[in-house]
Formats: sequence, C-alpha cells, structure tokens
Amino acid sequence: MKFPYLFVILLIANLSGKAQSATGKVATVDSALSSLKSKKAAIDKYVDAHKKQMGVFVKAPNKKALIRVYNEKWPEEIEYTYNIIKDKAGKIIYILQTPFSESGDWDILYEHYFDESGNVFAFFRVESIFDDNVKGGVVRNKLLKYYNKDFKVVKQNNWLTDTNGGIVKANANTFNFRGYNYTIYKNLAECLKGYNIKAF
Repeated sequence: MKFPYLFVILLIANLSGKAQSATGKVATVDSALSSLKSKKAAIDKYVDAHKKQMGVFVKAPNKKALIRVYNEKWPEEIEYTYNIIKDKAGKIIYILQTPFSESGDWDILYEHYFDESGNVFAFFRVESIFDDNVKGGVVRNKLLKYYNKDFKVVKQNNWLTDTNGGIVKANANTFNFRGYNYTIYKNLAECLKGYNIKAF
C-alpha cells in the first residue's frame, strides 16, 4: 500500500509550506516594526536637536482659536499646549499635545508621529503622577503604538516606569492616574483639524 505513505509525504510537505509561509509573515512584520522604530527614533532625535524651531501654541479656556507663543510669553490661562515640528522639507512630522495641570501634581503627553505622506505611524502617551510608593516619587504610565499604512496596529506596548525609567511591576489601576479621554488621529489633516491648528 503506497497510498498512505504518499499521503503522509504530501501532508508533511503541506505543513512545511505553511510553516515557511508563517515564518515569512513574522519576518515581514518584524522588519516593518524595526523600520517604524527607527523612523520614530530619528524624529525624536530631530525634535531634540531643533527645539528652537518648534512651533508652540496654546488653547485658552473657552476660546477656540489657538494662541501662538513667542519667546516664552505665555497667556495667563492655559488649557492645552501644542508643540509642532517640521522637517527640513517643511513637512510636519511631529505634534505634541499637553493638557495643562493647574495643581502640578500630574502631567500628560500625547505625541503623534507622521510619515512622509502625513500618515500617523506612531503614537506615544505618557501620564505621570506623584506616588510615594514608587522609587523617585513619580510613576509614569506609558502607551506606545505603531501603525502600518492602513492605520492598523503593528505593535502596542503599555508599561509603567519610575522617574528614572525603571520598570514598575504593578497594575496601572493601583495608581491614581487621570485616565482622560483622548483621540489618536490617523493622519496629519485629521490631527490638525482635531486640535484646531490652522497654520504653522
């Protein structure tokens, strides 16, 4: 009887093909993720080196239009602050939104990263609060998402750190984070509209 033997050979070949296909898909995802991480790191480095070229805007309470800030001359009342960076070609590659903390005992950052086509490829949220039970007295709740061209999540990480970046092994629900609602925009046009940024 050669048929069972032949069936086994075909089955093994089929499984092997599927395994190779799965391995190929994983490799493709890993390669894409590596590229996104490199792109985010490059923008972070660029932002750090071009802070003087950063556009700074403020939303005051009960006012829709944003106020541009020059030479650290801040308005008396602030609801949100926006930092914007353009690349050398004049394209916006980074927008940071920061809600204003009147008490000063918490801080939240929402960062959108844009590719050359204006699509969001990364989003980073950091919420920091004081907590005496954490080393350094501050705990940070971090969320990092990477997206493909179709705005589908490629990778998502959510973790807690202390003020020095050390990992805090605890559930975020054990801390008094604000948990404010926020929007992750899929492209530059929607982000500018959502934040009411008219021009920069």
